[in-house]
Amino acid sequence: MIYLALIMTFLAVILAFYLIYIPLKENIHRSSRESRDRINKELEEMFIFLPFENFFMVKLGLGAGVGMLGFILFSTGTAMAPFISAGLGALLGFYLPELFIAFLRRRRRKQFSEQFIDGLVMLSNGLRAGFTLQQAMELLVDEMPAPLSQEFELILREYRLGVEIDQALQNAVTRTKDEDLDLAVSAIVITRRMGGNLAEIFERIVNMVRDRKLLGGKAAALTAQGKIQALVVGALPYGFGFILFQINPDMLRLMWTTIPGFIGLVIVVILDLIGYLWVKKIADVKY
Repeated sequence: MIYLALIMTFLAVILAFYLIYIPLKENIHRSSRESRDRINKELEEMFIFLPFENFFMVKLGLGAGVGMLGFILFSTGTAMAPFISAGLGALLGFYLPELFIAFLRRRRRKQFSEQFIDGLVMLSNGLRAGFTLQQAMELLVDEMPAPLSQEFELILREYRLGVEIDQALQNAVTRTKDEDLDLAVSAIVITRRMGGNLAEIFERIVNMVRDRKLLGGKAAALTAQGKIQALVVGALPYGFGFILFQINPDMLRLMWTTIPGFIGLVIVVILDLIGYLWVKKIADVKY
């Protein structure tokens, strides 16, 4: 009977593995392809030509390194604390490169938005001087820094390879997701089809964008207090924890030397992060 039970258990495990693993494997492969395509696209949009295999190795290395660091830091705690902290650290380290890419994308878009006004003024001046739109773009590429020059250089490359200038400009809007560029591209497309003075239109767009950025600066100043409050709310628990540790370290040490304390510590960190993001979201005004 014992051998029969072992055989039946073994067959049940194989059947469960077959029923669960095959669909899960397909989902994993599909998710992996989507993740690969997304990361490659994001890197290419920032003109960072890094093979996905190298990027994935960086993720694995950081995951292993941060996981080992978490294991070492909590090795003096309970039996489960090192493994839990190692798992959380490995998860954090594995996704750190993607968070860094998101940071680079935000910084690049901000730089593009700040440079675009000067670039639009240069295009307007070039058109007034008698240049064609393509010649004015070449002047912009030569005179302006990255990322603005990179995007317009790519527009010109696509145009030289046979892509319509309107489509090349729309591709740039898709890459940058910049509202000001979208407005300028719409003006270019309409003017090319219906006629008009593109230099004057660019000048009006520049004035409108400057007014909007001025309004945005005022809104940022008014919401600065809310953002500072978010930082204070997020930092208070850690500040009080540090003070309590200086006063009575044995009491606070229970937070990472016992399983209930460690679970409570994880819950506190998660809730504190949610509170910080919530307050920050309230203070984030779109304009």
